[in-house]
Amino acid sequence: MKTICTTLLFLFGTVTISLAQKSYDDIVKQFASQPRAEYVRLGSFALKLARVFASREEAAFMRGIRSINVLSLDECDPQVKEAFRREALLLSESGLELLAEVAENQDHVRVFADIHNDKIRNFVVVSVGENPSLIQIKGLIDLAYMEKLVSDNT
Repeated sequence: MKTICTTLLFLFGTVTISLAQKSYDDIVKQFASQPRAEYVRLGSFALKLARVFASREEAAFMRGIRSINVLSLDECDPQVKEAFRREALLLSESGLELLAEVAENQDHVRVFADIHNDKIRNFVVVSVGENPSLIQIKGLIDLAYMEKLVSDNT
């Protein structure tokens, strides 16, 4: 009887903890509906249209991108910004590798990526400073293109 109760308690705790963990998609859904929050999602169709007007090199980079999500809370109330900061700093990094973390004055930026076989599947930039925001790029982006993009712009 003791083992059954212990097993059930352990199972309940595991399920509760797994349901409590939020992903980046969850935080976008939660805060995109807040008053004065700005949320833009570019799907594959919009990205294909953008590729038509891009240079050959840029089009090759964009080919692997499936969607881009941008959440900006610049115009939101301070309470919403603070709630976003708390949620963003507590987010689980499950499946994502922390690439960079920068804290300067009031700004705190974290960059995550899900990298498999030299391809980036999910790229997330979270800023929890004065103007909180979250940028998420999903797709299969060649790591060589990303490295070239970074070196060209730094």
